[in-house]
Amino acid sequence: MFSASTVGVAATLFAYVSKAQPFNCQIEVPPNPLTAQGLATPYKMSGCNQLDFANQGSFVEAAILNPATGAISIYSPLVINNGMQVGNGFIAPVVPTLPANAVVGIWFGSNAQTVTLTGSTTGCVNGLGGSIFGQFAYCNAPTFFTAAQTAISAGLLKVPPVGTSTKANRQACPSTRDFRVVDMDQSDNVDTTYLLINGKLLAQNTATNAASSKNATVLSNGSDNALINSFISPAMGCTPYTAPSITTPTGTSGGLALNELQANQSPPVPPALVPMNDDFTVIAGNNGAVTQSLAKTNLYRAGVGQPQAATAADASGTTYCQQYAASALFIAQNQALFTGTTSPAPAVANNLFTFLANRFATSFGPVPSLGCSTIFNVNITSLVQQTMNGNCVVVAAKINTAPFQQILNGQIKPGGAGAVSSATSKTHAANVASAAVVATGTGTGAGRHHHWLGLKNRNVWARAS
Repeated sequence: MFSASTVGVAATLFAYVSKAQPFNCQIEVPPNPLTAQGLATPYKMSGCNQLDFANQGSFVEAAILNPATGAISIYSPLVINNGMQVGNGFIAPVVPTLPANAVVGIWFGSNAQTVTLTGSTTGCVNGLGGSIFGQFAYCNAPTFFTAAQTAISAGLLKVPPVGTSTKANRQACPSTRDFRVVDMDQSDNVDTTYLLINGKLLAQNTATNAASSKNATVLSNGSDNALINSFISPAMGCTPYTAPSITTPTGTSGGLALNELQANQSPPVPPALVPMNDDFTVIAGNNGAVTQSLAKTNLYRAGVGQPQAATAADASGTTYCQQYAASALFIAQNQALFTGTTSPAPAVANNLFTFLANRFATSFGPVPSLGCSTIFNVNITSLVQQTMNGNCVVVAAKINTAPFQQILNGQIKPGGAGAVSSATSKTHAANVASAAVVATGTGTGAGRHHHWLGLKNRNVWARAS
């Protein structure tokens, strides 16, 4: 065995996926994507191979709101390789029944490095001008969240509170805006799953398709949402928020929109909101310099139903990093509980505790992560000591909580250049908050992101690079 502190904590993630390539995908949005027929029309992938889900797969998720009743359903449009035909590449998607005046929001996630939207992109956003988010995009999302909030205010939509744990000393249950469980790029995943039948046929994971293809591989977007819904929440005795779905075998599904609505209705104090040092919202220059952008950060926030930041101080990476120290305390506090819980990625860590310790240490670390360790001038590899076996699987971890508590309390203060910005010494000041342009952008953001890939018999925590 050898200690991660001697080789660098990032090696834990990079070692397993060292062969990963920087796949850049183009996804063609079909005509009328917010209609029933548009949702049932496959999205066509170019530049990537949708059959190689672990490295190149992309995923689409829609939330459908009935404004008359407040009811929400989740639907997962299918993504196929450009040129595939029905029966020879994919099974025709099911057509949803939409209520009158339905309000539809659509979100994208990917296991590739970047996603750029093409086709019918009116109302779609995948970045600011030529600087795309990376693996995330959305269509009509702000309209959906506005309509959902109207339904909530009218008493039509009842969003369940996050609640209190039954297995973790009555701690508050986690949400996607909880500093205890976020990572370096929060609110960027979908819960969509697809089927890969006989290694060559793509299909929605409907009850019918799942029943007729029991040996199919179930593939998903590496999802922080699923990490909360399927691992952390059950371990704590919490119940995730789900809605009806005809594209899941159980008939119900979680969803990005559901997670964000619940987090907004039961916000932790303080809430974790996308900061300007998020690697999806910075702007990468040709010379390798990275500039923080308030405008791009606000475009991202709009897509996940978060409040806009009026000034750079409202989206400060330094403030975010200070509050993020709470995650180390949470993970250490629940070490015994999480040690007895299955790891989301056995190829990287042997239980949920070692997995979360590794994930936190990597996210807290230097740019291209959040850069928190630089801001507060701490050595993350010594504060979160990890032991790996010969296969680079983290089998033990020890978190020194005292410094993180001091950061959280303000006793350890930011210093040096990191106090200005963890990514750059300048802030993007262009007043382009209304420029939701996008879908045709060709540039890249920071382009680095970690995610876990849930396959039927194989869980992998990966990092695209």
